[in-house]
Amino acid sequence: MKLKPVVSGQFYPDKPQELLRQFKSFEKTESNVLDYPVEAMLLPHAGYVYSGSIAALGYRALSRKPQTVIVIGPSHFLSFKGVSLFSGDAVETPLGDLTVDRQARDFLINFDSHIADIPPAFAKEHSVEVHFPMIKYYFPDAQVVPIVMGQGMETSVRPLAEGLRELRKKMSFLLIASSDLSHYPPYDTAVKADKAFLEALLSGHEAEVNKTDKKIMAKKYPSYYCTHCGKEPVSILLRYTQAIEAQNIRLLAYLNSGDVTGDHSRVVGYSAVAFSGNEK
Repeated sequence: MKLKPVVSGQFYPDKPQELLRQFKSFEKTESNVLDYPVEAMLLPHAGYVYSGSIAALGYRALSRKPQTVIVIGPSHFLSFKGVSLFSGDAVETPLGDLTVDRQARDFLINFDSHIADIPPAFAKEHSVEVHFPMIKYYFPDAQVVPIVMGQGMETSVRPLAEGLRELRKKMSFLLIASSDLSHYPPYDTAVKADKAFLEALLSGHEAEVNKTDKKIMAKKYPSYYCTHCGKEPVSILLRYTQAIEAQNIRLLAYLNSGDVTGDHSRVVGYSAVAFSGNEK
C-alpha cells in the first residue's frame, strides 16, 4: 500500500523538473551546516513558495544524512482522538517513492492502542506530505514514517512521546515536528508574538511553551488565531527531546509570509529549529 499525495501541484510542483528548479532556488538562502548530530527539528508546512526555503534550510543544515525520518504533523481537517500512523510500505513523491521504515512503523503501531492507521487523517492533510519531496531530494535513500496527530494529551501526545522514547533505544532517527507559527495577524504582531513563542520553545520546556501560548492568546490580537498550529507535534517534540537529553536547541531561521509576498496585512509565521545533544 502506498501513501498518495493530495496537495502535489498545489503546495509544491508536481512535475519533477519544476520541483528540482524550486529546490535549486532555495539554495540562494544561506545555510550553516551543523557539524553535530541533530535529533529533531521543528519545520513549517505551508506551500513551498511561502515556507519552502525555511523547511529546506533545516534539511540542508544537517551534516549527517538520517536513515529514517519520522514526520509528525497536526490534523487540519479531521477531528479525532489518538495518533494516525500510515501502515503501508511506501510514500509517493514527484521525485520517486520513499520506503516506509517497517521496523519503526511496526514498533510504534504495536506500542499503544491509541496509535493506529486511520486513513481519513491523511485524506486531505498537507502537514506531513509537504516534507516528503524534500526528504527524497536531500536524503534520497532515507526511509520515513508518516504520522498525523489527533487531539488530546492523553490519547495522542503521551502515547506517541513514550513510544518514540522507547524506539530511540532501539534505533536512531530524525524526528520532524511540523508546525507553522502565528496565523493571520498583521506583520508586526506576528513578528512580536513569534519572537516570544520561539524564546519559550528555545527553553526546551513544554510548560514554558504552554504558559507563553496562553499569555499571547490572552492579548487578543486582532485576526490572531493561534501561536502555532502544531500543538500536539510541538508537545511531542519537547517531551521527546527532553527525555533523550537533546536540549541543545538552535533557531536556524525565521520569517513570515509577509517577507515573501510583501503583503503585511495578514501573515503566517515559519521557523526552523534544531534540537541536538551536546555539540561535538
